[in-house]
Amino acid sequence: MAETKMAGHVAKILLVLFITLSLIDNVSSENGRHSRFEYKLSFKGPHLTNKQGNVPFWTHYGSAIPSDEQVRLTPSLKDQRGGLWAKTKATSQYWEVEVFFKVSGRGRIGGDGLAVWFTEEAGKPGPVFGSSDNWKGMGLFFDSFDNDGEQNNPYVMVMLNDGTKQYDHFKDGNNQQLGGCMRDFRNKPHPVRAKIRYFNNILTVFYHSGMSDRDEDYELCMRAENIELPKEGFYGITGGTGGLADDHDVLRFITHSLTVPVKKEEKVKKEISEEERKKYEEQYGDYTKKLEIQKEEFQKEHPDKKDPQIKYESVYERDLRLVYDGQNSINQLVRSLHGKVGELTQEVNNLHSVVNSKQPAAAGGGDGASKQEINTMISLQNQVHNAVKDLQSKMNTDDKKKLEQLEQSVQTIMENVGHILVKTQDLGAKPPPCPTVSCITPSSFMTLFAMILIVGGGYFAFKKHQEQASKKFY
Repeated sequence: MAETKMAGHVAKILLVLFITLSLIDNVSSENGRHSRFEYKLSFKGPHLTNKQGNVPFWTHYGSAIPSDEQVRLTPSLKDQRGGLWAKTKATSQYWEVEVFFKVSGRGRIGGDGLAVWFTEEAGKPGPVFGSSDNWKGMGLFFDSFDNDGEQNNPYVMVMLNDGTKQYDHFKDGNNQQLGGCMRDFRNKPHPVRAKIRYFNNILTVFYHSGMSDRDEDYELCMRAENIELPKEGFYGITGGTGGLADDHDVLRFITHSLTVPVKKEEKVKKEISEEERKKYEEQYGDYTKKLEIQKEEFQKEHPDKKDPQIKYESVYERDLRLVYDGQNSINQLVRSLHGKVGELTQEVNNLHSVVNSKQPAAAGGGDGASKQEINTMISLQNQVHNAVKDLQSKMNTDDKKKLEQLEQSVQTIMENVGHILVKTQDLGAKPPPCPTVSCITPSSFMTLFAMILIVGGGYFAFKKHQEQASKKFY
């Protein structure tokens, strides 16, 4: 059972390791080549920049302005130069680069253009589309301005340099180009794309016009064989403006390293023969037996010392121990909750017994308000009500409203007193003893209150009558 569990764990670990390596390497086979994504040599939005405003693993100079979605190499101002270069040196001999960019301007003609580089050393600000001249490697130029007047711009071209050539601006490098195509890449609705592939000493450039966002709309721009580029170098993209100006924005720079797959003949050579495999298995078996014999001899010579492997538990044993510990914790928690519930049940029973013991005593004793007192209070209330009605017949509208409010207050007081008396009779509880000073009974209070109300009402009516009589003289 333990061996089966261990085999299952090993299989899971191998599966996870295989998937992880597949995701990291991002290896795919296409047309006899393996492609691997190089994240340190690439960038794309969104969240292109870090907190410091830099593109990770890249450095920029001049007028280049990184943002969240893109890097503006040059704004639409005259005589601007900006560039973006990878900090990490590419070590793969063959590679593929895909660039997404936009060139936009208000005028019918723009300038100067941008360039994609692969050189032995990282470029610096210079006159060749924002980078230095006399480079060693490859430059892919997107030239917007027609310097030679041949009516062949905008133009896409590739130029190779061994470090001794200078770019001919006046002729737009026509006599220096390896190959190219005439394409208008300015003011397109979607980003323009360029895919540069260098594999088996063949340099190929594909162009996407930016009229759609479909990946399959690439077209061949140029292809050259027997090309020798540096085996190691730096990737970069730069832009420059002159008397005319455009906005040069780069959105993505995706790099893949390409490798040649191993041939079947080479794989067969690397594999060992059946005889060698059996020989190695026998050697491993002999070594295992010798090791077991040495362990037994050591245990016999040192009986007090235990095998150091006993201190370490296997993966299955550790998982089983964790399960048992969790079950033990849950069991202890359930027992604790059960004890708390028992204590609460006992408290409820004690409270119930106390209430039952007090109810008969409360029912037998108590001297609440008698029926005669209640009837007396009701009759006094009726008298007060009749007296208020008499006063209302002698008053105007405003006075009646004030008196009705007073009557409602008295009615509320009476209802509250009635509720208190009913509760006292139902519970049979004795009222609290009066203090040492003399107390007034509810009937006496109501009688006194009615007399005050009648006297006050009479005085109010008499005062009103005098005011009306005095008004007759005016």
